[in-house]
Amino acid sequence: MARRPQLDLRRWLTFGGQAPFSVGLLIAGMVVATIGATAWPWLGSLIVLSVPALDPSSWADLLEVWRLVTWPFFQGELPASLLTVLFAGFMLLWLGRQLSYAWTERRFLVRFFVLTVGAGLATEAILSPFGYPAVYFGIWPAVNALLLTWGLIFPHQRLSWFGAVEMSGATVAKVVAVATPLWALVVAPRGAGLVDRLAAYLPHMLALGIAWLLVAGGPRRGLWRLKEWWLRRRLASQRRRFKVIETGGAQKPPKWMN
Repeated sequence: MARRPQLDLRRWLTFGGQAPFSVGLLIAGMVVATIGATAWPWLGSLIVLSVPALDPSSWADLLEVWRLVTWPFFQGELPASLLTVLFAGFMLLWLGRQLSYAWTERRFLVRFFVLTVGAGLATEAILSPFGYPAVYFGIWPAVNALLLTWGLIFPHQRLSWFGAVEMSGATVAKVVAVATPLWALVVAPRGAGLVDRLAAYLPHMLALGIAWLLVAGGPRRGLWRLKEWWLRRRLASQRRRFKVIETGGAQKPPKWMN
């Protein structure tokens, strides 16, 4: 009797063993959430990040803490979001493979959710007191933050954009950090003020800040780096005050220094 083939879910999520399981799990969650929210719009309203207005009746949204985890997985209704799903999924696959090998799969998954939950929580904390109602979704804040992380961890690796532009990891990190607020100012809806333009991309910028803190080790490590730089400059300044006198030939070296 022929044996029925069993569905190997782990093999599917690792793309035949070509990607870490945690990365495949995130991509699968993105696809399932996008398809589900397109088929049932009420599901999309439950998984997006909602910043309430000053109306007390809407403050209950702050208690729906699962939104802090689910908001990156919905990419918008299909078919309009199909290219976003494909391109963002490809970027997540590439970055997840690189960073999982550098950290381990578990640490990659933890850092991904630290970025998304932290950015969502900070967005609500900043906008809620001002009664600025907004809805956020999409995985691009996390992808941009992971791209910044990759550039900071691998500053000397080379990245080719569509075979046309080649950059080092350090350059990629700088471009992502500078281009994100500029993109917010340029691409925001017409007629929107400066605050509205920056608020539209607030999770993106907050995710970048959290990514930098995770790589740099936080403010304490940044303070130590600043102190080390100051000590090096001071030591170099003191060295310039001394002059070593050298003698040639068979004479003995002097035993004094001016």
